[in-house]
Amino acid sequence: MSSRMKRRLIVSTEEEESEDLFASQKAKKHRITEIEKENDTFQDDSLFGELISKAGYMLKKGDQPNLLSCDQSVFQRDLRWSLKSHSLYRMPEIAKKFVKGLEDHVEHPFKLKWALLYTQTVKDCVTARGGHQDSLIRMCLNIEELQPCLIGLLTEKLLEIANDDDESSSQANIPNLILANLKWLDCVMDSDTLTAKIIEILEGSPVKVQQEVISFVPNIVDDANHPRIAEVLCQMYDTTPELTPAILDTLGHLTLAPESLEDVQHSVLKTLQATRPEQLPVVVKFLLNNTPHSMAYQVLSDIREKINLPEDSKFSRKSPKKRSSNTSACHSNHDDVAYKILLFSHIKMATITHKFLITAWLKAIQDVYDVASVKPLDLLILLILHDAAPSQRRPIESIFRNKIRTGLFSDTILEKIFTNHGTVLKENFEPLKKMASLLVRSSEPLISQTGAFLYRLCFLHLDGYQRQEIVLALLKHLGDNFVVRLAALSLLSSLAHEHTAALSKFTIFLKGSLDMVDELRMGEVKRLLDVVSLLVYSDSSYAALQDELVILVRKQLSHSDLKYKLIGVLNAALAVKNMVGADESQDSTGVSRVNTSLLKEAENLLHLVLSSTAKSPRAAALFMDEMASITLKEGMNSKLEEWVCEKMTDDFQETFVLDYALDSQPPEDLFPLAACWNLEADFDDRGIIINLAPMVIKAEFTRNDPAAKESKLVFLAPQFRLLRMLESRLHSGDLGNIDALLGCPVYGPATHVFDKFESHSKAEQHAALSCLFYAINWFRELINAFVTQKDNDLKQKVFSRLQQVIQLQNMVSQFLPKCQSYIPPLAVFDLDTSTVLPTFTTSNTKKVKKGQKQGTEKGKKGKSKGKDNNTEGTQLGTQVPSQSTSQPTTQLLLSQQEGKDSDVTQVSSTVDMTTLRPFLRELHMDVFCLLFRKLALDTEMKAQGHLTLSEAEFLLTDLNFKLVHVFGTGNKCTSGLGHGTEKSIGYSHLDLFTPAEVAQRAHRFLKPVCVHLEAISGFFQSLIADNDGIMDAPGIFSEKTRPLIKVNSLLFTTLSVFLSWTGLQQEENKQTLTAVLQTIAKKLEGEVVSSMGQEELISTVFRYISNFHSSVVSIDTAAVLVQTLVALMALPSHEDFGEKFVEVIEELLKREWYTTGGEREKGTAFNQHVHTLLKEYLKQSKNPLSLIDAICSKALVEFMEAPGRDPHSDTFPTLTKGTLGGYYHIMISFLVNGTKKSLSSKSSTSGDDMDCLMVWETAIKIFHTLVMILKKSQSRYILGSCLKYARSFLDLFLRSAMPLMDSCLRKHNQEVVTLLKSLQASTRFLQHVCTHSKANQDTSLTRHVPLIRKSLEMLVYRVKAMLALNKCSNAFWMGNLKNRDLQGEELLSQSMRKEGDEQEEGSEEEEDVNDDQSDVDLDEDENSKSGREEEEGESAEYSTSF
Repeated sequence: MSSRMKRRLIVSTEEEESEDLFASQKAKKHRITEIEKENDTFQDDSLFGELISKAGYMLKKGDQPNLLSCDQSVFQRDLRWSLKSHSLYRMPEIAKKFVKGLEDHVEHPFKLKWALLYTQTVKDCVTARGGHQDSLIRMCLNIEELQPCLIGLLTEKLLEIANDDDESSSQANIPNLILANLKWLDCVMDSDTLTAKIIEILEGSPVKVQQEVISFVPNIVDDANHPRIAEVLCQMYDTTPELTPAILDTLGHLTLAPESLEDVQHSVLKTLQATRPEQLPVVVKFLLNNTPHSMAYQVLSDIREKINLPEDSKFSRKSPKKRSSNTSACHSNHDDVAYKILLFSHIKMATITHKFLITAWLKAIQDVYDVASVKPLDLLILLILHDAAPSQRRPIESIFRNKIRTGLFSDTILEKIFTNHGTVLKENFEPLKKMASLLVRSSEPLISQTGAFLYRLCFLHLDGYQRQEIVLALLKHLGDNFVVRLAALSLLSSLAHEHTAALSKFTIFLKGSLDMVDELRMGEVKRLLDVVSLLVYSDSSYAALQDELVILVRKQLSHSDLKYKLIGVLNAALAVKNMVGADESQDSTGVSRVNTSLLKEAENLLHLVLSSTAKSPRAAALFMDEMASITLKEGMNSKLEEWVCEKMTDDFQETFVLDYALDSQPPEDLFPLAACWNLEADFDDRGIIINLAPMVIKAEFTRNDPAAKESKLVFLAPQFRLLRMLESRLHSGDLGNIDALLGCPVYGPATHVFDKFESHSKAEQHAALSCLFYAINWFRELINAFVTQKDNDLKQKVFSRLQQVIQLQNMVSQFLPKCQSYIPPLAVFDLDTSTVLPTFTTSNTKKVKKGQKQGTEKGKKGKSKGKDNNTEGTQLGTQVPSQSTSQPTTQLLLSQQEGKDSDVTQVSSTVDMTTLRPFLRELHMDVFCLLFRKLALDTEMKAQGHLTLSEAEFLLTDLNFKLVHVFGTGNKCTSGLGHGTEKSIGYSHLDLFTPAEVAQRAHRFLKPVCVHLEAISGFFQSLIADNDGIMDAPGIFSEKTRPLIKVNSLLFTTLSVFLSWTGLQQEENKQTLTAVLQTIAKKLEGEVVSSMGQEELISTVFRYISNFHSSVVSIDTAAVLVQTLVALMALPSHEDFGEKFVEVIEELLKREWYTTGGEREKGTAFNQHVHTLLKEYLKQSKNPLSLIDAICSKALVEFMEAPGRDPHSDTFPTLTKGTLGGYYHIMISFLVNGTKKSLSSKSSTSGDDMDCLMVWETAIKIFHTLVMILKKSQSRYILGSCLKYARSFLDLFLRSAMPLMDSCLRKHNQEVVTLLKSLQASTRFLQHVCTHSKANQDTSLTRHVPLIRKSLEMLVYRVKAMLALNKCSNAFWMGNLKNRDLQGEELLSQSMRKEGDEQEEGSEEEEDVNDDQSDVDLDEDENSKSGREEEEGESAEYSTSF
């Protein structure tokens, strides 16, 4: 027990000693620290030092913070008490002495620094608010007695330091610290003095300090002095541009009156155009955040007009010296990018904060109608708004589409935006991708092309993640309709060929898309396979993918289904092309170097294809066509080409070429055969002949049998095309080895077979037609092959073959309707196996009974709805599942003649050959060189070497179809449903070339086009002159002139389509545009055009084409001529052709037009042409209002007063009963724009209110005339046009005319009242039109009624407001309008009463009883009120005394 106690005692003793030891060490340290602190503490013996020390503040020596032993509020309380209770000094003397001591203390830089910086709390203080408290000066500033003197000290110190050039030893920013101590004071004793001190500092400081001061102003100066400081800042804004960001940022935080803020905005907007890039973000932020709702549109319009983004103006800003420094330029570009990103971030935040800015931005961008006024900012703002305002996406997308339609967002402008502002677009990539996706899905070709171009620009100008997203987005489009799929695949193909290395990074994504080939059409599969094979073989690291592709080809070729076999054929041909390309590299001996293993693999693949397609002629034909296209476009290795050429030559001779001998004629199984269509002069019993008819007869009995073997005639034309491509490539264009085929005869039916065609059996007829089709396609390929040869004999044979093609096609057109079940052999082989072939029509000309009108039959209506009575639909029907897919099993469906009267006999029935493209081989562009031959104007003249009218019509028709296919129409919509691929059938060869390449190859044909136009124009001018200018003379319209009129129209169509191509306006096609213009202008000015500029060329071409209008005798040709001039005016030019163009159209509209039979033109086509002419007539005029007034005041009156069943105007003969609706629609739709143009021109010239009133007088007179026409002409089309566009006119009147009348009522009271009276009659009748529409329950009309009644109601109250503004409210009275029809008869039905009740519930005020009263009436004078009472409200007049 005792031992334990000892141990405890010892332990406790040790612990006590240990505790004492540590305690003594801590105390020792504490004493040392206290001594150090005493040594570091600065002792100030002044009153200042005494008072703050007494309050608990300890000043420190050196560069270390001062100490405070209590909370700052306690310090301020004690110091305030010490100042007030001092025994020797009283206020304000003690305050001055205190501040004097402080001034002496802060003479040292470190002391000044720590007097301004935070104060550190001593460690043993537990009552303070934190380890750091306010600075000494700030705590003193919050003491009211010290504040005035201390503010004076600080301002003096700030000015002293600001103007001291010597660097202070302190690293702190003293002016910034002084200003920081002045902000957010608890109480400002004298705010005016403080503001004066701040102004004094601003006026006396350098720019760097001024920026600091300005940034602190909102936190120092109170609200009462904000206008005073704002005035100073505005003065500095005008004199010191360097302070712009700081001043505007400060002004945005000041509380200013709206008038002051408006003045500031006006000053900022005036200098906005000269603002430097680094200042733009702040300037724009100020304008956006301080713009009131009422001025938003004007301010934003000025911003988009005056703002200059860095890249758009850097080349004009930079001097040569600056360009020489790469380092500084790179740094400047980097800064510009940062400023741009900050600028658009401010714009986005402003639109999110102030929603009204969204509408103002959209309106400002929407009101840009000139290409020169388009800014890159427009596109960038639309993308930002699309992301920031989801509720406004549909209007934004609509604006985007309209900009594309009008050419404002052209490819050139878009490419410039991407080049200069790629970084901003990268920041807004998601809305950009959404916009591109939306546009590419559009049904309008132009908009869809722009969407694809956006995708292209994104891929080229962005990188990394964005490129991957673009590729994935394009692959997603493969699930859309065929139009979108084709656009996406075309873009991928273009990128793969032009930017192979960039796209090859995403090969694995594209390889995976091959799983979708089952859902794609054949043309789409071809493009996708081309892209994949090109990328796979572009990099040797993709060896595994190359093996997979070869395995896939073998599987597809061995497949029993024709669809997959065709895909395999395409895959193999494209693999060979990309596996072994053309001879690009050669060794020193000139021998091409190529990978031997790849060459061997390509040969094996070709062997596999030939063996796999031996029993499938259609697949073999597709393979040969594809190989021919590859040979023409890209070419192959020369060794491979020689091998293929040898193989094709042997096979062709063995299969199709026979040695002709009289004693070895082929058997005549169905009908007699003969050697037909021979061009060889020395052909007798020797030579070669094409074995066509015997092969046709042999295959005819089993042609529609699925189990039967196809005839090899299927690939006659494709094999020859491949053979001649190889021959031409191997022998530098010379076809001497195969030129014997051009003139050799063909085994075909004897001539008498076609003379008695109807007497033959069905099998014989089908075989004869097949012979015709095969012969036509054979001759077409011969023409394609030999048209470029230079030998005169070959040229003549080519021309003879063309004549035979036209002759044979006429025979087909005549005989095909007589064989209703006949299926022509396919000539286009890249069609999908399930493709529904296009429809075609047959035209039937009939003789009718004497006295019976054509089109009338017993028991039937005389007119068929929607179709011409002379046209019957004929369709090659859909595939029958049980039949083979190798030959489309289609049926010719012709309508049977109804009525078996003996007096009604069918004279002729022909097929339109342009609808038979799947069964005809494509003519190549070189064929149109035949147009260079002289045109024979007389249909009976067939001079040697001349081009007949039928031949010219044939060539021009095909040329125009090709140009439309390549260049497009730009405005017409395409549907993604149905059989839209019809339009692309038969253009496989043409699709190998881009539109730019086609333009370069085809513009040479414009020369013969112009020559032929001059010849035909001269012919008709002489005819018109011979008939003393009479347009309907007997000689002008006859059977001989009908082909001339048609060819003339086709010639103008060629010019119109070519000049309408939007690609001509692109920079990369500038040389092509110049060549086109020079070709045409040379016909007028000769060789001088070579020295002309582009604008002068356009002017010359305009004069040349417009000169033809006087010799045009068909309105079809006139419409095409006008479209040609419109396309020409769309080209970039500063010259205004508007007035000349208007004169041309006016002459055309004032001419009487006749059919080729000499009768007055009428019908739907005529109405449409007049509609087109009148629309362009008003659109291109500088003053459309005067033109509309002339038509309404004279032509329309003449028409309404004209007698007879078919009235027309004498001034404008094109204004007839059929075209009245078109005239009405165009005039009322252009009334608003015409009024705007006239008002704008008057405002810019004189600005006189009376001139504007005169414009409104004309506009209202026109409006009244158009509305009152409805009393006599009440067609739904006219009523709908009236309701639709009358609202727009009323809205414009409310926006523009009513404010004008507010200010003019007292000065021009009579004119204002007259205008309102005229408008009153129109609005009254519009009410009746609304009632008529609702009474008839016509939904197409009633949908406009609520909107127009809203506008009518707004007009009523707006007139009332105008009168109240001018102190004449007593002149206004209003009543209820009864329901009346268009004739003014009162409607008293119960339904109309209910509708009237509903209208009253909707607060819609209407007029009083009769047709002569208005919704708003003003008293004529003081006595008119009693007069109105006496007449019981039957009349009312406007007042002239107010």
